[in-house]
This record gives sequence, structure tokens and C-alpha cells, in this order.
Amino acid sequence: MGTSHKDEKDVIDYRIINILVYFSVIVVIGIPIWWYTTRVYRAHLPLDEILHKETLGIGNETLGLPLSLEYDILITLVNPEPDQLNVDLNGEKLSNHLKPFLKEVSAINKFEFKSQWLFYTELGLLPSKVDDYYVLSERQLPHIITPLETKLWSHLSSRPTVNFIVYFAPCGKPLTIDNERNKSQVNAFVSPRWGGILIMNPDKSACNSKQFQPDSQYIVSTFVTQVIQLFKIKSFNEEDIMQFKIERIKKMVQSTHRTLKSLAQLLTEISRIVISDEVGQKISIAVDNVKLAEEYLRKGEVEESLKLAKIAFSTSESAFSDSSLLALLYFPEDQKYAVYIPLFLPIMIPVFMSLATLKNWWKSRKMKTH
Repeated sequence: MGTSHKDEKDVIDYRIINILVYFSVIVVIGIPIWWYTTRVYRAHLPLDEILHKETLGIGNETLGLPLSLEYDILITLVNPEPDQLNVDLNGEKLSNHLKPFLKEVSAINKFEFKSQWLFYTELGLLPSKVDDYYVLSERQLPHIITPLETKLWSHLSSRPTVNFIVYFAPCGKPLTIDNERNKSQVNAFVSPRWGGILIMNPDKSACNSKQFQPDSQYIVSTFVTQVIQLFKIKSFNEEDIMQFKIERIKKMVQSTHRTLKSLAQLLTEISRIVISDEVGQKISIAVDNVKLAEEYLRKGEVEESLKLAKIAFSTSESAFSDSSLLALLYFPEDQKYAVYIPLFLPIMIPVFMSLATLKNWWKSRKMKTH
């Protein structure tokens, strides 16, 4: 009898130990490891500091070219009737003539120059005939851009493109821009977020000989005027360039703050977004450099402030568009539980049933001791 009682006790003790070990492996060790290995990695960021930073508006920025450190300058020469008129003009030479003027702002923005010819391409609008010439009204001008833009190379680059187009009107159809029934003296116009168009009419002698050599200096001077309008620079003298640098610094600083704040709000609201060390480093660099840029600007050290503002602007944009931020957005928390609950639930049921047995055994043992 004694041996049988002892064997029964050993079996019970063995079962109890099994239950405790099983519970420890599944609950105490397994679940924390599962939770840790399925968590989203997030580098430490100064989110509170970013979110509480006040951001101010930037006037009419939306009416100008997109803010960028690099732009493509695309010069497009349009000849709708190349079989009737041969235009002797080199787009690359136009680019070379334009470069010295843009050199003044090269410390602020870099420019990549490209040129192209378009043949048998019309403006896509029907001008009105007035006397011996044709007229495009100012209301029609925005509609010229759409049919032309589909044939431009501007979509082949990630950089914002500033388009400069020279359209050579067909012989016998001189074309002019009408400003409330007055001929435009320049015969050109600017679209603030896109670029400029210049319309040139070949003279009679060029039409008779079918050879037209336009004045490249006139074309370049028109483009320079349009650059001044597009970038909102008063002139290329030293004082105005310095003022342009200050305005550009302010825009880059404000854009950096807005980008960082938008990113911080996104990361706060969506917990499944991964924040890699690389993205975290970019954000930290942007935060540090934008502070220093503001500080140097207050001190009047424009060149140093410009350098830091460019770093802050570029790194904040790079962090915001980093592809790693979207890595786990397709696998939210509810799907995580939907995948793992069918795995853990069948295992956990016997664990908790064993705990109930353990509880009953403990109560019966306490009653026996009393």
C-alpha cells in the first residue's frame, strides 16, 4: 500500500512539473519571444520636438516653381512645318548662352540643361485671324501647354523641369499674343509653375528662301527675363542675389519643418511603419541642420545658413520618400493576430486546462493539510 501511494504521488508530481514546464515554455518564454520577433523596429526619433515646432506659411510659394535643389532646363524648339521652313538654330548653343546667367544662382540651385526639336507639332489651338496676322488671346495661353507637354522630355527626370519653348510660326501665318486687343511686344508668356513660351515669326525673305536664322541673343534674353519671373529674382546684381538666397533659405527651412512634422504625424498615427536606422539618421540630420540654419540666418551668416538649409531640406525630403517606410503597411496589427491566433489558440487551450487541474490539485492539497 505504501509503495502504491508513493508511486501515485510521484505520478502526480511528475504531471505537475510537466504542466509548470509546459506553461513556462509557452507563456513565459514563447509569447515574449514571439512578441519581440514580430514587433516593428523603430529607431529613436525626437518626435515630440518635431510635432511641437511651429511652422509658418510661405506666402505665394504655391504660385511659383516647386522648391528643389536641382532643376532641369529643357529648351524645346518647335517647327510645325519643317518641309516649308528650315530653321538654323542649335539648342545646345542656346543652353551654353544661358548658363552664364544662371551661374549667379548656382550656389543655390544646380541646373541640368537639355534641348530637343519637335517637328510637325502644332499648338493645339485655333487662333483668330485679324487683318493679316493671327492672334492668340491670353485666355487661350494656358491651353497651349497641355498638348505640348505630352511630347516633352520633362517626365523622364525626377527633378522639376523648367520648360523654355520657341515656337516658329508657319510662313504666311504670323502669330501674335493679344493682350486685350493689343499686340504683345515680346510675343512670349510665362506659366509660373511650368516655364515660358516664345513665339517667333519668320520674315518674308526667310519664307521665300525657306531658310530662317533667328536671333539667338534675343531668344536668350527672353529666357533670362522668364527665369527672373519664374524664380522671382529682381535682377542678377549682387544685392538682389543675396536677397534671393535669404528668401530661398527661409523657404527651405519652412519646407523642412513641414516635411518633418508631416512625417512625425504619420509615424505617430501608424504604428506599423518601420523606422530604420538610416531613416532615423536622416531625420536627426535634418532636425539638427535646420536648427543651425535658422541660428546662422539670425546672425546674418547667409552662406553658412544656406549650406545647412540645403542639407536639412534634402535629408528631410529623402527621409519622407524613403521606400522602407512602406515595407510593412500591407501587414497591419489585425492581420498579425489573424495569422498567429489559429497557431497559438490550439496550444493554449490544453495549457489553461492543465492550469485548472493544477488549481484543483492545489486546493485539495491545502484541504488535506488542514
